[in-house]
Amino acid sequence: MTGKLKRRLWFNLLILSYLLFSYYYLGGWWNSSAGSILIVFFSYLIWDKDFLKEIGLQMDFMTVIKSIVLTGITIVCASLIMKYIAGRQNVVIKFTDWRNYYHDIFYILNEEIVIGAILLFSLVDKKKIQPIVAAVVSAFFFALIHFVFYRWIFDDRGIIRISTLTTLFLIGFVRNSLILRTRHIGYSWALHFGWIAVMFGSSHVDKATDKGLSELERFNTYLGSMEMILCSIVMAGLVLAYWFYSCSQKVESYYPDGTVKRTDI
Repeated sequence: MTGKLKRRLWFNLLILSYLLFSYYYLGGWWNSSAGSILIVFFSYLIWDKDFLKEIGLQMDFMTVIKSIVLTGITIVCASLIMKYIAGRQNVVIKFTDWRNYYHDIFYILNEEIVIGAILLFSLVDKKKIQPIVAAVVSAFFFALIHFVFYRWIFDDRGIIRISTLTTLFLIGFVRNSLILRTRHIGYSWALHFGWIAVMFGSSHVDKATDKGLSELERFNTYLGSMEMILCSIVMAGLVLAYWFYSCSQKVESYYPDGTVKRTDI
């Protein structure tokens, strides 16, 4: 088997690992962490010594610390926003078993690697697509994949509302821009996990019926709210302003090892 065929095989196994182990298809709270191990392993087989750079995990110590701090800030902000929205909907948010939060850590890591770093770096570095275009295209894909998964694949099936998809697209654009500018997934993972830990790791119970909200209902309740649409518009607007500000300048991204990544926005 040639090297090219081997890399294609490893890549297909990487994608399969993401699809099978990131969520609850096989049952078990530990599945997502097993998926992370497999994804990193197959990444090493594909890219050898450059694998951390290719999957967005090449970060120095201070970047890791900043990502942890950002995670804490995001959890606090997400809790405040969701408690406000939940209060208007007569919903109470409660913390649950640590296994839920453990699962969230790794399933989000898998998403950030596969449909974050790998996808974006491939579009920009290999397909030579301009970063802002890659950020928009991937954000559309990010929103679309949520619609497809909840419409036809996940057990909890239903329709994600247009307002929710709008928020997903805008937040996806912000997340993609962070990854492309920093060349790592530390900050995007922090923002993603900080929100999901509250929305999915915790339980959300309707006081009137004493029934828990499904995943789909949580998406539509929180991300489909006017508050989150406005927040995502402001965040995306600031990022878009940055892109326009930088479009006539030479923007460089620095890897932790000192390597410079030139980005013509």
